[in-house]
Amino acid sequence: MSLIAIWHGTAEAAFALQRAVEHNCTCEQNSAGQRSGKCPAHQALLDQRFLDGLVLAAYLRERLLEAEWRT
Repeated sequence: MSLIAIWHGTAEAAFALQRAVEHNCTCEQNSAGQRSGKCPAHQALLDQRFLDGLVLAAYLRERLLEAEWRT
């Protein structure tokens, strides 16, 4: 497994993902207010397959919504 994962989505989606991770973070903070980055939310950011799946799901969602409402 790679130690670096690359986000292939939009900047807007990256900010939404960042907010979601911050909301669900369970890392402990040290005295300087820094987080350990060991919680499942942060670990998911290191998984390239997970990130690619999020990008694909967002793409498919848009396509499915367009197809559903097309007359």
